[in-house]
Amino acid sequence: MAKQTPIPCTKEEMDSLIRASIEDEFYYLIFKVASKTGRRLGEYYDVQVKDVDLDRGVMMTKVLKRKKKVYKEAILDYELVNLIRRYIQKEKLKLDDYLFRKYSYRSIQRAVDRYSKKANIPHNVSFHNFRHYFITELFKKGWDYSQIAKLTGHGSIGTLVGYDSSVASDLKEKALEDIKDL
Repeated sequence: MAKQTPIPCTKEEMDSLIRASIEDEFYYLIFKVASKTGRRLGEYYDVQVKDVDLDRGVMMTKVLKRKKKVYKEAILDYELVNLIRRYIQKEKLKLDDYLFRKYSYRSIQRAVDRYSKKANIPHNVSFHNFRHYFITELFKKGWDYSQIAKLTGHGSIGTLVGYDSSVASDLKEKALEDIKDL
């Protein structure tokens, strides 16, 4: 069976999901980071405090390529830098501590489901939706395939075609409105 592309979350749905998680500092942090960096859950799971350079605003994530771990840089905006800094201080994390390993993969996936229901999102949401959201929003802002592939660590531009088609469907209403009088 072919892998299905998840139904993308709108900006409003994503904002609602993240707001719903604000009661738990860990989930709020990982959801915010995921929505603004677009990495896979496994990439966050291996991030240690020493992999985050808050002064430069970057986080090194590890990606498995041909059975070798390759480091990829994720850009952190000012909001993420402050959230991460506060979390590290509050949890008293040391350089070798893992930043996002407070809970298991399964617990994080269940939390996505729980908070998406709390946010009244009408479709299934998984952790991958954060990546999909990030990429879709970059397409909407005019980023091209190669830029997005480089930023997200996609090895193949072809992988991004599925994300681009969701942008096209988002444009349907505007296109119908704009072309009716042509």
